[in-house]
Amino acid sequence: MFSKIAEAVDAELNDDGALREELLAAQMRLELGEISEEEFKEQEGVLLARIREIHERLRGAAPEPGEFKVTGIEATFGGDEDDAAGRR
Repeated sequence: MFSKIAEAVDAELNDDGALREELLAAQMRLELGEISEEEFKEQEGVLLARIREIHERLRGAAPEPGEFKVTGIEATFGGDEDDAAGRR
C-alpha cells in the first residue's frame, strides 16, 4: 500500500506534464487578456524553474559552478571523406 503511494508521489514529482499544461494555460490567459504581461512573466518564471528542477533531478545533481561533469559522449562519423593522402 505505502509503496504504491510512494510510487505515485515519485511519479508526480518527476513529471513535468502538469507544469507544462499550467504554462500553456497561462499563455492562453495572457492572449485572452485575462492576465497582464507582468503576471505571465512571474508565473512563467516559477513554472520554468520547477521544470528545470525536475530535469536536473532526473539527470542527477547539477555540477557546482566551475565544476565539469561528463555524463556521456555520443559521436557519429560518416564515410567517403578523403584521408590525409587524398584517398577514399
